[in-house]
Amino acid sequence: MKCPYAVNRHMVQQSVYEYDDSGNQTTQQTIERNTAEFVDCLMEDCGAWHDGKCRYNQVD
Repeated sequence: MKCPYAVNRHMVQQSVYEYDDSGNQTTQQTIERNTAEFVDCLMEDCGAWHDGKCRYNQVD
């Protein structure tokens, strides 16, 4: 079972700048890659786990 609340996130950002012959910046492009991988449920090792269920978003 995967935890829907906890993820491992990996982010890579790359920026490219172009300049004209005078050294003035003409363009800028930023590319971002952002991935998230859900982690396995920790069950008894998680603070939201009670009575054999995930109670992360439970309102009593």
